[in-house]
Amino acid sequence: MIARDHLDALEEAAIISKSALNNTDDWVTIKKIMLRSLHPDLRKSFSTRDQNTKEQSLNEFEKQLIIKYKELTGITLICRSLKERRELNGGKLSH
Repeated sequence: MIARDHLDALEEAAIISKSALNNTDDWVTIKKIMLRSLHPDLRKSFSTRDQNTKEQSLNEFEKQLIIKYKELTGITLICRSLKERRELNGGKLSH
C-alpha cells in the first residue's frame, strides 16, 4: 500500500507526466519523468533495470502506482521491452 503523504506527491507527478507527455502509455517514459520530480525518499521505492539486459521489471510499488495512474488519468501504462520501445520510436529511445 502506498502511504498517504507519498500518494499526494505521486498524484501530482502523474498529472504533470500525463500533460507533459501527450497521454503516453509507456511506463518507462512516465517513470523517468516521475523520478525527476519526486523526493529521494520516494525515488528509492522504484525498481532499477537489470544490469546485463537493461530491461525493466515492475516491483509491487510500481504495480500499485500503475493502477493509481489509471485511476487518475484513464491511461493503462505498459511496461515494454527495450526492443519494443526502440521500435515505437524509430530505432531510438525517447526521453
